[in-house]
Amino acid sequence: MDVRDFFPRFKAHNAYMNDSLVSNIAICVHPDFEYVKIFDEATGKNYILLESLLRTIYKDPKKAKFKIVDRIKGSAMLGWKYEPLFDYFYEEFKDHGFRILNDTYVTAEDGVGLVHQAPAFGEDDYRVGMEHDVISDKRLPPNPVDANGCYTEEVRDFAGQHVKAADKAIIKHLKGTGRLLVDSQITHSYPYCWRSDTPLIYRAVPSWFVKVTPIIPQMLAGIEESHWVPSFVKDRRFASWIKNARDWNISRNRFWG
Repeated sequence: MDVRDFFPRFKAHNAYMNDSLVSNIAICVHPDFEYVKIFDEATGKNYILLESLLRTIYKDPKKAKFKIVDRIKGSAMLGWKYEPLFDYFYEEFKDHGFRILNDTYVTAEDGVGLVHQAPAFGEDDYRVGMEHDVISDKRLPPNPVDANGCYTEEVRDFAGQHVKAADKAIIKHLKGTGRLLVDSQITHSYPYCWRSDTPLIYRAVPSWFVKVTPIIPQMLAGIEESHWVPSFVKDRRFASWIKNARDWNISRNRFWG
């Protein structure tokens, strides 16, 4: 194993961000943000987004033909159900997923202020999904990508296609079902394999963990009963570290695109 395998290089990457849409099982909004519900005259449909991000769907919001019909706090949307873009995992997650979640990691910098959740392909997606009981250690997140970076048979419309090559097919599909409002590419920093010069694909893989979280109270009690020199290390450093400890991953796996 070359040491560089652990340090992918980053470079500018132009892409559509469609590769995890097929695995969407929730949407996250910021509980403290105020969202607007607008009626778009061109499509005759209502849309919900942050007012500050209207530019995402309109080149010039001041000239666009829409009207605000309601203002909604993110916390008020918690638990709302929605119809997913794709139904590949609907039966498995219809009772726990496909609903609006709340978390403060959502930003007002880009997009529309509503973040789709694919827990097998993002750290925040996974964390929020676990906290809201969308997924669990018994109800694993959808992960329909094989070792070659291609969609599995579960994704019937794009099975066998590489996730990066399926972008155009996904866009065409969404247009055909009337579920696409705007499509565009973004340029962002993205990790590349230094060997093949291809973009890396992040996905959850089976791993062995030491279950730490159940014994955190016991460890904190042990710290409290011990004498530390200097004393600030006990409370400010070590105890703080233990309080925020996660299950320890003892099998590291890396999947290269």
